[in-house]
Amino acid sequence: MTTKGHMELLPDLATLSDSDLAATVASLELEEDNISYRRRLLHGRIDILRQEHVERLRRQVESGELATHGAEPHERQLYEGTGEVPPEHELEPLPELSTLSDDALRAMIRELEREEDDISLRRRFLHGQIEILRATRYARLRDETVEVADLARVLSKGAAAPDDGKV
Repeated sequence: MTTKGHMELLPDLATLSDSDLAATVASLELEEDNISYRRRLLHGRIDILRQEHVERLRRQVESGELATHGAEPHERQLYEGTGEVPPEHELEPLPELSTLSDDALRAMIRELEREEDDISLRRRFLHGQIEILRATRYARLRDETVEVADLARVLSKGAAAPDDGKV
């Protein structure tokens, strides 16, 4: 569903049969499952690396190597990604954390955070697509015509639609 540099918003809803609609939702849900799994893996790694970073800072403060007053906060921008989901790749095992310099540790955290940002953006986009397609199907079940201009109405009614387990 992605093409070079951008994401496909939605297929032409008027031309999708009910079975095409269901297949598209199933495909998007599978992609969302895979992205969510990757996101959880990244969160786990980020948590491990951040904990190591916090422990190092704590030890430096306790030993007097680092003063707590005047220390710059380690703030993170709200979004630091590129907007593109990185190509699927195996995550390498984390290195022995004690062998990493503080700079290498922070760089590794930032790299994983950027990938997580991009994956989270794609995940939110998929959620929106799935919601629109489900609401469209539900509107069709009520014999309503669905036009792009009607999406707000469809979504507001679709949000209240019972979850019958069907797509």
